[in-house]
Amino acid sequence: MKLDSRLLFRFLSPRLAAKAVQTFDRATMVVVGACWGAALLMVVFALYTVHLSAAAKQDAVKALVAEPILPQIARAHIDTRDAQALTERLQHDYPDLKFTLGRDGSLQVVATDGAQFREWMTALSYIDTISPQYRWSMQEFCVGKCSGSGLMSATLIGERVSFKAPDSGDRKN
Repeated sequence: MKLDSRLLFRFLSPRLAAKAVQTFDRATMVVVGACWGAALLMVVFALYTVHLSAAAKQDAVKALVAEPILPQIARAHIDTRDAQALTERLQHDYPDLKFTLGRDGSLQVVATDGAQFREWMTALSYIDTISPQYRWSMQEFCVGKCSGSGLMSATLIGERVSFKAPDSGDRKN
């Protein structure tokens, strides 16, 4: 038992306790130093990320300023009176063809004889020429066995296309 008490006093000696506290203090200092180093590294990384974000925003603003403001396109159906005047003019210029104005603003051009093919094609291209303020699109195009009484038929839809100045509020900063 004497041996055990000696050993116990040896382990509990003030010199050994002071050495243990010094070792614990050094380990604590290393851990605290590593934590401060990691925190400093995180702050540097956060500042770098903020810098990249600010640079990206500045680049986006520069690109937005360099982008042109485009005009707004306004589309409207053909006025009935204008369409009727156009139909009468076409009927006068091409008496062998049949021009019909639909309720939806469509214009149907019909030829009943194969010999009128050239005149029918010329009338279709002439519609674009005599009315440059309208944009024409084909709704139906048929040559041969067409529904109705014609051998050749085309239905055109016209719309007035105009451009408005862009709103200054269209751009978002």
